[in-house]
Amino acid sequence: MALTVFGMTWFVGPILVPAASLILDPQWFRTLPRRPRRIAAAMAASEAMGVGSVITVAALTSLLVVAAPHGAIAASVGLVGIIAQLFFLLWLGRCVRAIIDLLLRSRIGEWPAAFQMSALLAVAFAGWVPIMAHVLPELGAGETTIVVPSMNIAVPQTIESALLFLPTGWGLAAVFAASAGGGVPGVVLPLFGLVIGGTLLRAAWISLTARALREPPARDQSHLRVRGVPVPRVIRRHTAVSAVTVRELKTWVRDPHRKLGLGHAWMTPLMMIFLVAPTNWSWALPFIGVMAAVLGAMVAVNTYSLDGTALWQLITTPGALSADVRGRQLAWLILIGGPLIAGTVVLCIISHSPFWAVALGMTLTATGTACAAAPLMSVVMPSPGRDARERVSSVQSAGNSAGAEWTVFAVVATVTAGAAALTQVLILPGIAGVFGVHGTGDTVVVALTHLLIGALFGLVALVLLSAVLRGHLERAAPTLLSAFVSKDITRLRAPKPANRGKQRR
Repeated sequence: MALTVFGMTWFVGPILVPAASLILDPQWFRTLPRRPRRIAAAMAASEAMGVGSVITVAALTSLLVVAAPHGAIAASVGLVGIIAQLFFLLWLGRCVRAIIDLLLRSRIGEWPAAFQMSALLAVAFAGWVPIMAHVLPELGAGETTIVVPSMNIAVPQTIESALLFLPTGWGLAAVFAASAGGGVPGVVLPLFGLVIGGTLLRAAWISLTARALREPPARDQSHLRVRGVPVPRVIRRHTAVSAVTVRELKTWVRDPHRKLGLGHAWMTPLMMIFLVAPTNWSWALPFIGVMAAVLGAMVAVNTYSLDGTALWQLITTPGALSADVRGRQLAWLILIGGPLIAGTVVLCIISHSPFWAVALGMTLTATGTACAAAPLMSVVMPSPGRDARERVSSVQSAGNSAGAEWTVFAVVATVTAGAAALTQVLILPGIAGVFGVHGTGDTVVVALTHLLIGALFGLVALVLLSAVLRGHLERAAPTLLSAFVSKDITRLRAPKPANRGKQRR
């Protein structure tokens, strides 16, 4: 079962990280005097390079460990199984990556790709809820009784057989057949299937790569259609902040990477609702707003790097940096923050959750923190990729912002959890002693306290982090622009030159 799950990471990985850097970009070899199919076939040898292949080999050595006690023949089958399984998984991942790239190059295909990525993110964030709902079915009512399944903890035979039937389990199936002294067909057919499957996937990858090479540079353009974006009436168009806000609203729906992230921020919480609602934990539906705020921060964590060298306009315009920060935050609130707060209120009403005030207060804290932390991480931990002037497709490199994404995840989660814990442990007991009310009055006071403290912490985090962001951006903007131009983030850590007095001495 572990090998099957591990093998599926080769399928899931390219879907979750579509803009990761390629081993070799086919566009580098477009001008070679060779047929595109020959170039793609020559590039196939380099696709095995990477950390993923090394980790996979280490994981697949378990086949040899299982086979070794059963003799030399079983060990030989295990060794062949490692090679065949690696061959199949490698080309499975590369072929999926090529298909995702093809989908993201078209206006129609980008939405199925975004749906797949959002579905995987929803399972990653909330896939554990249905399981825990069976283990702790009455947690919403305050009961912590653990329900132990009556069935055996071991994987049922039917599930094990189904996993061995999948291509990710064929190597292990061959080892089991050789260890049990099975016939030649039971050993050869799984290995033969892995080799044939890997060969077919390799041929498909070559065809898809050759297709990309055949597309002339003149046609390598954006499939996005520029159209008018409705601007809320609350935005006054005659101020610098409103101008930045309008620009950001248009950029979020035009830039291919931002548009893809915005789709994740909208679709993933909706899919999480469908995972949580049918379970006994429907009381947890309002807490999806907290995860939506965290996800909204993660998709907006690299906006300055995505804009790239456009930063020079802010540097050369007096007062533009401060207005830019406020405009970006206001646009984020309009597109992500406002809808997620409204959605949380709706979930509180529909679910009748006894923890609605806690969830809504935490959502307010998370929204305020995420609104300021996302652009701050974009400046402190930038990940420059292809410049915005040259990036016309979401398959083109936008930098690897995984470090900043998990950092902002930790920041928002820590501030949100800390505010909720402080309210529950310190503030509520003090208020209870002052008011001394019970029953309905006590419930109203507790609810108002959670909402007010959540909003207060969110506002404080927004003000403080925004001040830090503006100060850091004003100091580091020229260095940041240099890093965007050179694609070298080490320039941000370059030592400061000594002053002239010390140099003369």
